[in-house]
Order: sequence, then structure tokens, then C-alpha cells
Amino acid sequence: MIKTKLSIVIPCLNEKGTIVRLLQDIKKNLKGSKKISHEIIIADNGSTDGTLQILSKYKHIKVIDVPIKGYGAALHYGIMKAVGEYIIYADADLSYPFSNLVKFINKISDNPDLVLGSRMKGKIAKGAMPWLHRYLGTPVLSFLVRIMYKIPTSDCNSGMRMVRGSFYRKLNMKNSGMEWASELLLKTALKSGKYAEIPIRYQKDKRGRAPHLSTWPDGWRHLKAIFLLKPSSMYPFLVIFLGLAGYFYNKNFGITFLLLDLTVVLVLSLLSLELLKSIVDGKASRVSNFLNSFKLVPITGIFGILVGCLILIVPDTFLGTKLFLISVLSIVFMWIFLIETIKTHLINKL
Repeated sequence: MIKTKLSIVIPCLNEKGTIVRLLQDIKKNLKGSKKISHEIIIADNGSTDGTLQILSKYKHIKVIDVPIKGYGAALHYGIMKAVGEYIIYADADLSYPFSNLVKFINKISDNPDLVLGSRMKGKIAKGAMPWLHRYLGTPVLSFLVRIMYKIPTSDCNSGMRMVRGSFYRKLNMKNSGMEWASELLLKTALKSGKYAEIPIRYQKDKRGRAPHLSTWPDGWRHLKAIFLLKPSSMYPFLVIFLGLAGYFYNKNFGITFLLLDLTVVLVLSLLSLELLKSIVDGKASRVSNFLNSFKLVPITGIFGILVGCLILIVPDTFLGTKLFLISVLSIVFMWIFLIETIKTHLINKL
């Protein structure tokens, strides 16, 4: 039996209007690549519009049911079911034409781990990409990725990529939504994967209805993934907050108060992230070992008593200082509740 070299995965949710044309587009553009064996996988995310009935007529296509909702979940399940050495994925709305396919196939000889199809380096049809996405969202997020992860991407939100199957299975992917795309790119950088880009064509989608993408919520999720996958990227903010607090100390106590509170929140958040990262990766770190073994609750109790006494001692004329101490105490108590919840439900569970 010839080993399947290439798997094509399509995330699907109510794509009745375009699914037939998509399959025709794939077939047409595979004709010039007869030497490469392939499979087509449709990862269905709960279609109810008749898409599955249409697909049932195509016996050579593998249709899988994805039990978890989300763009990332659909692609993850599809990729995990793929048997090809390389997996190419693209949306079902015909916005990523498979005339781009040959460029990806030509890259296989370079043995990459991830090949990203860049719309920014390629050709974007008129009206295909909203102005906000093209000139603000994608360029800003791509810039952050280049700076923070040292991976030369020009289009971090591209929806057409090729990934080596064996490499993908090492990434321990976690996100089920649109931010899965960022996670794939960022973890490729963190795992020192071999990365490449090719210019692709991008055209207006053919579905005739609103896309599944939600600009602001999905943009926030991408941004959050960029920072949370690499907590050390937030260390400079500690210096920035403390520096600004020192600058405003004799100028504006309110701003100073806010910046110091932000510093406390950031320090505790970074500690929490280290603990969560150790759980997700299954690898203990010095920070996680410290948080697991140190008697945080009694120490926090003593800290609370001392700060409480200090609040009572400080004269009412120093109201700002009192409020600052109260806010720090509240933050620490909320944090210790979070840490102990993580320990109980994620670390010490049955």
C-alpha cells in the first residue's frame, strides 16, 4: 500500500453553499500532483444545513465528527485523524483557493515542520480582507510574534498552512477557538520547528453569509495566546510599571497607586502562569515546586494580619496609603484562593 503523503483537512460548519465547489477545486488542483498520494478529511463541527448529506455522496472523502465546538477543535481532530506525512488545511468558504496547493507541495522537499501561506506577501483580492484586519489587526499581531518569538512571520492569522503530522503531535495543542492558529505558530517557534512561508492568493469568500470570525473577541484571544504562551515576555512590564510608579510618585498618587497595584497583579499572575504551565506540560519547575510545597495559606494569613494591623495604625490622613494596602490585601487573598483551587482541582485531584 502506498503511504499517504498528503492529507487535506477542511474545518466544516454549515458549508452547504460551497462544499461541492471546494471539492471540485481540490480535485482540479491535485491533477498536477499525481505522484503524491493524498486523502481529504472534512472535520465537521455540527453542520445542520444539509452539508453532511451532500458529503455522503463522496465515498472517497473521510468525514469525521468533531465533538468539541470551535475552529481549532475542528482542525485539531482532523489533523489527529490524518495519516499523511504532511497536512494542509484551509477554510471551506473558498477564500483560500487550492491553486495555492502546488506551492505547498513544492516545499515538502525542504522537510519543513510548518509552512505558512502568507496573504500579505501574496495577492489579496479586493474586498477579501476587512480593512481593520489587513492594516491593523494582522500586522500588529504579526509584529508582536516576530519580536517576542523570533519567528519571521508576515501573516500570523493565515488560514492556509501545511504542518508535518509527526511534529504537530508533539505540540500538545490546547486551544479550541480561532486562537489555535496562533498557538500552532507560536509553539512551532518554542519547539524550534523548521518554518517557511510562501505567498498565496486570497479571495473573497463565496458563502454569501457572515463569516464565523468575530473581529474583537477573536483578536483578543489571539493577543492573549501570544502573551500567555510565553510568560517571560511580560517581565519587561514589571520594570515599566515600577519605573513609571517612581516617576509619578511626587506628581500623581492615583497613577502611582494604580501602577503599583498592576505590578502586584502581574507578579502574582506570572506565578500562577508558571504553575499552570507545569501542569499542562507535565514538567515541574522551581516555581511550581515552590508553590506546591510552600505553606501559602498560613503565610498569607500572617501577611493579612500584619497588613491589617498596619491599616489600623496608619493615620486617616494617609487615606491613599490605606486604600493601597487594602487593595494589595484583596489581590493577594484572591490570588491565594486561585492557587489553592488549582492545587485542589488540577494537581491533587483523584
